[in-house]
Amino acid sequence: MKKASLSLSINAIVILVLAITMLGLGLGFTKGMFGKLSSKLSVPEPDIPATPDETIVLPSEQLNIQKNKEFIFSVNVYNDDFSGMVTGTLLCTNPALTVTSAPQEIPAGEQKGFKFIIPKDEEAMTTKSTQVCTLSFTGDGQGSGTESKQIVLVVK
Repeated sequence: MKKASLSLSINAIVILVLAITMLGLGLGFTKGMFGKLSSKLSVPEPDIPATPDETIVLPSEQLNIQKNKEFIFSVNVYNDDFSGMVTGTLLCTNPALTVTSAPQEIPAGEQKGFKFIIPKDEEAMTTKSTQVCTLSFTGDGQGSGTESKQIVLVVK
């Protein structure tokens, strides 16, 4: 009778070790699959329209950027007093960073979206920093105005 109880005990231990191993493998597989899925999943930025009261609109006043990675963001701009082609510029001073968007025409009383790309090899993208930058839009037509807004750029 003692041999039977010892045999049952060894079987129970073997089954327990196998169960824990299978649980670990299952969790590792699940984590790996969700990790791959989340890297492919992207959430589009909210499209907040620019208005006469708020001529420059971003999804957030703070841009969080991973260092040594390219960063793309969008800005909506309302044409209050621009004429001709409108160009957007992001200017940061320490470390120096200047990024320009592609110029485009905005009809009077309408808004358009501008895309900015901050390359990963810019000096400002290689070190962790937090700084206040100026985002400005200028028309190239006669008597065209300029609109600007300050944003916070955080490189993590």
